Amino acid sequence: MEITKLSTKGQIVIPESMRKDLEVGSAFRVMKKGNLIVLKGIEGFNKEEVKEMEELDKIWKEIDSGKGLTLTKKEFLKEMESW
Repeated sequence: MEITKLSTKGQIVIPESMRKDLEVGSAFRVMKKGNLIVLKGIEGFNKEEVKEMEELDKIWKEIDSGKGLTLTKKEFLKEMESW
C-alpha cells in the first residue's frame, strides 16, 4: 500500500512502484463508490479517440499556461454557431 495526495488541480500521482508497467498517456476508467476510488486501465482506443485526447491535452496545456481565450457570453455563442 502507498499513500498519495490530491493536488489543487485535482491530480493524483500514482506511486512509482505501482506504475512500472504503465506508459505515459495510458488511459483509465475512474469509478467511485463511497470513499473507494478505482482506476481501471483502458486499451484499444481508435485513432480518432487518440487524436481527440491529444487535442484536449494541447488545449489544457494552453489554458494552464495562461494562453486560454476569454470570451463574453455573446462571443462564445457566436463561436459555437460557427462550429
